Amino acid sequence: MKQFAPAKINLYLHILDRRADGFHELETLMAPISLGDTLDIELIASGIEFTCSDPALSDAKDNLATKAARIFLEEFKLATGVRIHLEKAVPVGAGLGGGSSDAAAVLLALRELTKIACEDAKLAELAARLGSDIPFFIYRTPAICKGRGEIIEPVKLKESYQGLLVHPGFGVSTPWAYKTYAQNPQQGVAGRVFADVTLRNDLEPPAFSKYPWLPAVKAWFREQPEVLDSLMSGSGSSVFALTKSSETIDSLRTRFLAEFGATLFATAFRVMAD
Repeated sequence: MKQFAPAKINLYLHILDRRADGFHELETLMAPISLGDTLDIELIASGIEFTCSDPALSDAKDNLATKAARIFLEEFKLATGVRIHLEKAVPVGAGLGGGSSDAAAVLLALRELTKIACEDAKLAELAARLGSDIPFFIYRTPAICKGRGEIIEPVKLKESYQGLLVHPGFGVSTPWAYKTYAQNPQQGVAGRVFADVTLRNDLEPPAFSKYPWLPAVKAWFREQPEVLDSLMSGSGSSVFALTKSSETIDSLRTRFLAEFGATLFATAFRVMAD
């Protein structure tokens, strides 16, 4: 079966206290978006086979997608195998949760393919063993995520959100971003107030201090007439601009590519609210 694996953006990301386990307590509003990877998943006699449209990822035999398959088969003691092909559309290391969403997509697909009676909460518990962001993608709805990101509270957004998402072609290390934040804790700059959220990302200060491209793009977006506001997603390095309507996104994309480089990743998106 084919399974769509949506990326996510963080409409806000607040870092709270340091936890006893060394991680930071978070509160973040995450929302799935229309950009995503596509996975072809099928049951086979035995083993776990993985291929990917991105040659750089084809050798990653022990990635989150294959780990998800393994943990599902082991949990339910299934004597079968899984073949996974990943068509990659979400940039890697972009703060968009691409790998986490791929893992959740595998869990959701295997539940359907094997006809296992398994509630979303059980799948989310399996997902949490693999990574903090993965449970969010089991529910595939806007949600306030707490703890390390594994405590999920689905919410219904009052507004629709759409815009332009861009990526510079380099990633930002998530562990580095949190470590740098811990050395000099400071909140990100609060942005526009929407019906659901005030845009703010507390990982912007460390990321912006090392990668000047990021604040330059955010500042440029905020100067454009059709842009309501802009924010970095997650630990970076993607930046998104929320626009007043979907009709203006193509024009904004054209101007962005002319300003920052025609080969950069830049795509329209909308928040998936249902």
